[in-house]
Amino acid sequence: MKTKTITAILTFLMVVAVAQKKPINTTSSASKTGYDISLKTENLTNEILQLSFVYGTNKKNFVTDSIVIKSVNQKVVFKEPKKIVGAIYRLALKSNPNNYIELALDNGSIINGTLANTYPKSWSIASNQLNKDFVAYQNAPKADALALRNELIKKYPNSVLQIYLWAENKIGTQKSDDVKEQESFYTTFFDVVQPSEKRLAFLPNINKLLYKFVTARPITNENYKKHIDKLLKGLDCKTQNYTIFTKYLAANIAFFESNNLEEAYNHLYEKYIKDNTCKTFSDTDMNKYSNEFESNKKVPLLSIFPELTFATKDSISTTIQEIYTKNDYTLLTFFSPTCQHCIDKMPEIKKFMDNVKEKFPAKNTQWVTILNDRDENKWIEFLEKNQLEQSAINLKSLDPNRTYQYSLNAYSNPCYFLLNKEGKVLLKSFNNKAILEIINK
Repeated sequence: MKTKTITAILTFLMVVAVAQKKPINTTSSASKTGYDISLKTENLTNEILQLSFVYGTNKKNFVTDSIVIKSVNQKVVFKEPKKIVGAIYRLALKSNPNNYIELALDNGSIINGTLANTYPKSWSIASNQLNKDFVAYQNAPKADALALRNELIKKYPNSVLQIYLWAENKIGTQKSDDVKEQESFYTTFFDVVQPSEKRLAFLPNINKLLYKFVTARPITNENYKKHIDKLLKGLDCKTQNYTIFTKYLAANIAFFESNNLEEAYNHLYEKYIKDNTCKTFSDTDMNKYSNEFESNKKVPLLSIFPELTFATKDSISTTIQEIYTKNDYTLLTFFSPTCQHCIDKMPEIKKFMDNVKEKFPAKNTQWVTILNDRDENKWIEFLEKNQLEQSAINLKSLDPNRTYQYSLNAYSNPCYFLLNKEGKVLLKSFNNKAILEIINK
């Protein structure tokens, strides 16, 4: 993520004044804004202590502050005087960022603790009862987790910790086989915490929470459109929640592409993305989303692929129809040898398609690559360098204007179409899991 984007995120987290219920004060001297974390370190010389948070559905860890420990016994302080949006932070050493303790920071949090060695599970919180309880929860056996979560939810009803643990309970709920119970779980999903709750955006488990919500009902266009409206209708498009929810829904629809959710995607695009009223999405985002929308209109899933003619590098013409009618499944990949993403991706696709042939010998599968620019010399070099002629039928356009790009909306590189023997478009992405599911039916 670009620096200016990260800066915007941190500014939103630390500076934006958010109307929340009054946080629970765990010390009599707790301030009304920001946080103050004082930590005594022992035997951590030359280590770098980092305070960070996991933001959004990409689950990337953003460091908000770091301190170099220069002596055997050193006190370190992380302090934020401005009003914050309550969030779950991570405290870790830079040398081992995946080993950490989590802290629930609300406005007014004052924390004292001791870090005696490089093992975070031994780190202790002394003065802040909420985080003392939270750290104890993190170190407790899994068998005790549910009971402890429910206890802490009742004990700290106004803290971000309550929201985080509420989300953990939702995520951990086993899906019932009873249709009425499924419906009840879905309709009451956000009864306790509304989608407009701004602290949702800064939960490290927001991705899992949203997945639990959209899979509470069967994956259909009708249900998914209801998910979209439930999350986004009436939501301020200037909020981080709007950005995170919308991007998650678009990505999740792509994940479930084999369920043919184009109708749901078009609903999401036309109602919540297209106008981009609040400039929520970047130009890159909008190009991506509008391109997908155009593709849905021009070549819908389950439509018959247009009759198009291409040629081999020796200029022998062939139609796509001649190829797909001879195979159970045909993967078309439009690419440019100068596109960096294509350079990285094509060897991966080659390996995957070679493995598919070995794994499913009874199924006739064919990979077809199509040059999607004009530089034939670099194309031939690319084919030879990556040994593509051993794995694929490699074609180029006979039309110098490449009018096929308009009819297929195949302007981006790479661009994909998975076809069956009848020429039906089954997928429009390189989705390993979905391709295997389709071939294995």
